[in-house]
Amino acid sequence: MRSSLSVATLVAVVSTVSGSVSPLRESDIEHLHEVNQGPSESVFFLGLFPTLLSQVGGAPNLIDTLLGAGKPTDTPTPLETSSAEPPSPPETVSPVETPTPAQTPSPADTSTPVEIPAASDAPDSSQGPTSPQAPVSPQKPSSSRTPSRSPSHSTPAVSSSKQIPAAAPVSSTPATSSAATAPTTLTYTLTPASSQSSSSSQVQTFTTRPKPVSNSPTFAPASKTCAPNWQPSRGVFWLDQQDHKGQGAGLAPYISEDNSYPVYRNVMHYDVANDGTGDQTANIQKAIDDTGAGGSRKGNGVTRFPAEVYLPSGVYQLGSTLKLTVGTIIVGNPNNPPVIKASPSFRGQFLVLGYDKNNGNPETSFMMVMKNVILDTTSVDAHVAITALQWGVAQGSGLTNVEVRMPTGPGTHTGIDIHAGSTIAVTDVRIFGGATGIINSNQQVNFKNIHFSAVGTAFSAAGGWTVLLQGATFESCGTAVNMTGNGLGSLVLLDSTSINSGTVILFHDSSRDDGNQNSQFIIENLFHDSQHPIAVDSNGATRLGPALHIDTYIWGSRVPGQYEAGKSFVTQRSENLLVGGKYFTKAQPTYGEYGGDDIVNVKTVSGHVVKGDGRTDDTEALNAILLKNAEDCKITYIPFGVYRVSDTLFVPVGTRMVGEAWAVISGYGDAFKNPRQPRAVVQLGRPGDVGVIEIQDMRFAAGEILPGAKILEINAAGAQPGDVGLWNTIVTVGGTAETTISNSCTSQDPKDCMAAFMVMHLTKSSSAYIENFWGWTADHNLDSESLFTIISTGRGILVEATQGTWLTGTGSEHHWLYNYNFHKAENVYAGLLQTESPYMQGSGEYEKAPAPWFAYAQYGDPDFSWCSTDDDKCRSALATNIDGGSNIALYNSAAWAFFDGSWNGLYNQPCEGKCQSNMMRVVGSPQNLVWYSISTRMTDVMILDGKTNPTETSHPGGWEGIIQDYSQFSA
Repeated sequence: MRSSLSVATLVAVVSTVSGSVSPLRESDIEHLHEVNQGPSESVFFLGLFPTLLSQVGGAPNLIDTLLGAGKPTDTPTPLETSSAEPPSPPETVSPVETPTPAQTPSPADTSTPVEIPAASDAPDSSQGPTSPQAPVSPQKPSSSRTPSRSPSHSTPAVSSSKQIPAAAPVSSTPATSSAATAPTTLTYTLTPASSQSSSSSQVQTFTTRPKPVSNSPTFAPASKTCAPNWQPSRGVFWLDQQDHKGQGAGLAPYISEDNSYPVYRNVMHYDVANDGTGDQTANIQKAIDDTGAGGSRKGNGVTRFPAEVYLPSGVYQLGSTLKLTVGTIIVGNPNNPPVIKASPSFRGQFLVLGYDKNNGNPETSFMMVMKNVILDTTSVDAHVAITALQWGVAQGSGLTNVEVRMPTGPGTHTGIDIHAGSTIAVTDVRIFGGATGIINSNQQVNFKNIHFSAVGTAFSAAGGWTVLLQGATFESCGTAVNMTGNGLGSLVLLDSTSINSGTVILFHDSSRDDGNQNSQFIIENLFHDSQHPIAVDSNGATRLGPALHIDTYIWGSRVPGQYEAGKSFVTQRSENLLVGGKYFTKAQPTYGEYGGDDIVNVKTVSGHVVKGDGRTDDTEALNAILLKNAEDCKITYIPFGVYRVSDTLFVPVGTRMVGEAWAVISGYGDAFKNPRQPRAVVQLGRPGDVGVIEIQDMRFAAGEILPGAKILEINAAGAQPGDVGLWNTIVTVGGTAETTISNSCTSQDPKDCMAAFMVMHLTKSSSAYIENFWGWTADHNLDSESLFTIISTGRGILVEATQGTWLTGTGSEHHWLYNYNFHKAENVYAGLLQTESPYMQGSGEYEKAPAPWFAYAQYGDPDFSWCSTDDDKCRSALATNIDGGSNIALYNSAAWAFFDGSWNGLYNQPCEGKCQSNMMRVVGSPQNLVWYSISTRMTDVMILDGKTNPTETSHPGGWEGIIQDYSQFSA
């Protein structure tokens, strides 16, 4: 990821082929907003849209269809009711005794490593097509360059969109696996905390399948029903009922050895009033930035000073801009979300500013989350320019369960401005009123389940490279999407609905443009109920007229084929991935219906000492607590700390885990140091386990160089889609406060820092929903005096799952062999796959992939045998590798390369010419590969497939290359 260059020693500004980048001042941001906002207010016409409420062509009532239905031709079979035969039992692995419910798994119980053959046995030389001849590498530049202040990734150009008059807004399971041994079944009852009848309770069952042990009896099934002790009222959120000052408090071990530093802070403890009076800006700001010793967290790194800031229900009136800080989670009471409200006399352009200028450019504003809050600008005159939230942030950040309220009718208010930055996901947001709902110029984003209501222009594409609008609803809006400024490279509108609204997409027609061809788009599975056209170009010409439903429509480049200036076709989608005819999604759980007695703080469990101090081995105690909590149907709360584990942390089915401010599970020790016998640091279930595992707001890390560490391994599946899920979860290898990698990895030769075997493995037996996940091998240190580090992680995310996998907004960066590998995977949906290649591969590299690692066939590793031995650019990491499989649907790949050769850590020596020969690879003839919106930077071949091998030169657009529809292996 782009380096945080707030350190004063780096003072120069780097200029690359993408343009100059320098740290943005708040005044700069305000100026950019002024010049790019467009006309001062939206244009509205009187009148209402005709809404079709009667049955059309024998279809059901349209409103019911629009709000819940998928494609009219779909007849999906819900996963949980599938009558298909269950798959065969998983392969038997090393027999290990499974503990009884009262036992704690020993280290040997928790992970089942497979012995990998010696290196000489490993390569698979028949893995792929031959690459086209790579160009001659340019002469390496001198290393005596001027240090830069900022990395060379450029912020996408921002361009104002033409304002075309629009109509006025109206006020307004996967199948379970069988097992060879008797399962252990636990049943628990979920009852909302409010007083409800027993008929509203929900019974859930999960099954753990123990492993057979030679000459030992198997365990008999056991049943257990849980009835948690609920609080009498949901007025107090369980989070605020935890012990935040005593033994159970979060600990920032690199600040103090006690809990004098307040990780958790309730704003009401900072003399804040939540009754809608006064100006609460200064006191809330103090709550965000407090160090507990009179100082400020701003400018002090990302992971050393974590903070979770809680806003109880109420109205918090602000008179000026509230400025967020990296390493912070802002959380409100989900049962009655707090309102952050601009006063009538508000001063400033932003109600809340997400971009933290103290940590460098927006692309380095890491790890900020806002959830369960309402942002309100309705008291500000509608014609006064104000933006509710400026969200120019980077990876590790998240915006979920947020509502924005603005005045309806003519005006100039903007809901969210995602100005620059490199975030991954914005999810489950509701926007009411305003001239513009979202203005975006971020590099790449999955906007999932955004509901726009009574907005002039719902989404304005001011810039950026690729955007996915998944599950969007445009209700009574003037225009849904405006792409007329030609600043955005590519957009996909997926599984969306337009109700009582105007034109869906206004766009610039780039089909005849010389050079980059931007503003490419695909519409897939759209319902549209008005008589307004769906797609209109910037000259006012209708390109796609009104229709009740659009299966798939493209305006952009196709492979095989050419640029299509408007063509309709059908996308074949696996029913195993659909619920209600749309790709399955699931909001991040809040557990707001639970009371404090249903939450177990791991630091306050009697009989188990858990420290989280970055020194103590917490493995045994945490394993015992997780097992007990799963049996007792308790939610596990992990206060911030660094919890060192010397062997696998086993997460059983039945687990629901919530971290405070990205609590850290950090692997260390000899158990994770053998790359021929890789071992999971954190393991979610065993092969064949079926049940619920939910994890959120956690970070998993390598505490030291661990060449045999699989940081995350997911084996479990759910009885329902999304029963196994991760939200706002991060994996880091190096770069952070708790790891010795930050200081020990300075050799130019990556073999000296083979820091982790793999970031995450979704095994064949797994089925998981993963939202807003970032897997990062550090390219710089976030919290050390020296930014410089050189790290090699063998592999990024390996997906071998077959039952159903949903990756909704994920990033995987700087891993050595690949960032994503879909190896014989089936039934996979991935919406937004963001990658960066390692900075020290390519021309002049010290190690040529797969070296210093070995390629192991049983892990589906690419062995780069299609490259000549001395071809540096060919032997570079693949952003995405697809090897066989079926029913794989990938949307919005954002694959970037920036640097090559020896690495100085100053971000001032970008590649001369292309960084690498091949960015993606397809082998093994996958069946029904759907791949829309592929954006690349600094590669020759975009997709090495042995058939068309499309290049950036032939598909110019976006940052450098765009393929809007890759259908070489589609059904």
